[in-house]
Amino acid sequence: MRVAIQGLSGSFHHQAVKAWFGNDKPFSIVPSETFTKAFLQLQNNEADIAILAIENSIHGSLTETLDLIERYHHPVVGELYLRIHQQLIGLPGSDLQEIKYVYSQPVALAQCNNYLTASLPNAVPVDYHDTTASVQYVKSQNDPTLAAIAGSDAAKEYGLAILDGNIEDNKQNFTRFLVIDPHGAAPAGANKSSLVLTTTHQPGALAQVLTIIAAAGINLTKLQSRPIASDAWNYRFYIDLEAAGEPLAHVLDEVRKTGATVTVLGEYARGQTY
Repeated sequence: MRVAIQGLSGSFHHQAVKAWFGNDKPFSIVPSETFTKAFLQLQNNEADIAILAIENSIHGSLTETLDLIERYHHPVVGELYLRIHQQLIGLPGSDLQEIKYVYSQPVALAQCNNYLTASLPNAVPVDYHDTTASVQYVKSQNDPTLAAIAGSDAAKEYGLAILDGNIEDNKQNFTRFLVIDPHGAAPAGANKSSLVLTTTHQPGALAQVLTIIAAAGINLTKLQSRPIASDAWNYRFYIDLEAAGEPLAHVLDEVRKTGATVTVLGEYARGQTY
């Protein structure tokens, strides 16, 4: 199974793939620099599925992933939650007090801001496009005054040392990943779904839809607005519901009677936490 991810081997995306497949199912990683390239790899049959981050429990949604799922019409067939532990990584033997620059992806730097302020007050955080790529960069520079923030697998991948472990400020730090399969269908036991909703532009239109969902006894776990590019100052909504199959179909029939349009992005089983 060829799995497209954003990032490199050793990244949190790679950890998510290992968690999804476990020890019994073989897979190969198809790395890409961006989320868009991961979808293009699916489109060009260079990968069989993609496993991509969709939101972080602290920093919220990755709207780019949401938009790409809608654009490419590749169904979501699964989800999982990965606990994120950030590590300070550098050359073996580096002295923490001598670190001058710390490289990482902006969200990872933000997740460790209190640590950096307290423990490395003289080090300058530097935005880098990817956590694992920042580890790769530190190794290439062979400079003991440089460090990166990434997961423990990235340190192993590039043979560097963990100078300080689990440095994230909030220990309840999780990232949700979606499994995307261009040829997939709802798995047995599906009990959750992701949708795109566009309501009529009338007062109370969204409230009417939400009332229908609530009346059906269906829990809504996500509601996020996104602008409609072709219709300035009007919005569509990304929604996650704890429903799939016939219960979902029934409630969507009622929603569409309000004049709303609904696109189902995928039906899947509620994800496990790793």
